Formats: sequence, C-alpha cells, structure tokens
Amino acid sequence: MPTKRRLRLGLYGGTFDPIHLGHVILAQDALEQLKLDAVLFIPARQSPFKPGKTGANEKQRLAMLQLALKGRANFWLSRCELDRPAPSYAIETAAEIHDAFPRAELFWLIGADQLPELHHWRRAAELKKLVTFALLPRGNTPRRLPAGVLSLPHPRQVDISATEIRLRVKSQLPIDHLVPAPVAAYMARHRLYLA
Repeated sequence: MPTKRRLRLGLYGGTFDPIHLGHVILAQDALEQLKLDAVLFIPARQSPFKPGKTGANEKQRLAMLQLALKGRANFWLSRCELDRPAPSYAIETAAEIHDAFPRAELFWLIGADQLPELHHWRRAAELKKLVTFALLPRGNTPRRLPAGVLSLPHPRQVDISATEIRLRVKSQLPIDHLVPAPVAAYMARHRLYLA
C-alpha cells in the first residue's frame, strides 16, 4: 500500500509594506519549482532587523495581503506573527507551523539580501533543523550558498522593492505596474505612504 506524500509548505515571511508583484512572482516560482503544496505568507508584527514604524499598520498590511492573495488557492495567509508580541522571530514561527503540520516538509523562503544576516537570526541552528532555506533571488545572489540553503532550479531576478513603491507613492508616481490592482486601489483609498 503506497504511503501518502508529505505536505510541502513554503514559509514566506516579511513586513509586506506593501505586498507587491515581486513577492507574488517569486512565491509562484517557489511553488512550482520546489513542488510545494502551498506558500504561507506570514506578515511580521515587527521584524527584529527593521525596528521602528514603516508606512502601513498591521491591519492595513494584512488587508493588502488578503487582496493580493484572493483567488490564489495555493497561497495561504498566516496571522501567527501578528498574533504574537513583537518582534517576530522565524524560529517561533517555524515551530508553530511545525506543530500545526507535524508531518510537513517546511521550506523557509529567504531573499538573497537576507542571506548575509542568516547566522544572526535567533536560534539559527535550531531553525535549520526545522526548515530548509530556499533562496529567492534579489540583488546580488552569491555563487556559493551556505550548507542548508538551496536555490530555485530556475531562479528569476525580480527587482521590485517595497521601499521603491513607498518612494514612488510619496513622489506621486504610478505604481500600477508594481502592485496588484486591488492593492493599488486600497493604498489610494487609504492614502498610504503619502507622507
């Protein structure tokens, strides 16, 4: 009798301030190339590496994520970091997801820009036992990857940043080519990132 295949989940954490098409494209690439069953988007209450307030509050960032992910069956949204006190640590999130899906194989999707800081993450050695890190290309991707980090088989370079989007909004430049249309409409309606 054949055994049931293990669930393969991608964990995609970040501030998502705002979520943009780069996030969506790279998540879809990871879903397909790593043969994931789903990608969990996990908005941080507050990143330990990004102290202070950025642009949108938690409720607004969550609303934009819901709009961007609507109708995408393999993109799930997790509130686990929003429901815990700040700052948000990957080890706590991975442990919580592992407890919820004990038989699942977990892949932590990490941008190349975060790779140099990986050894500074809280309880990094313990985290590496719970997840396999999967590198999403962004900026300069190193030729050699550390042990425990894999690259997408066919990496696609997507250079869109939330910082760029916030600056464009503040400068009253168009962003409809950078964010999903419902997200752009929400940002305009709530006058986000104008100050």
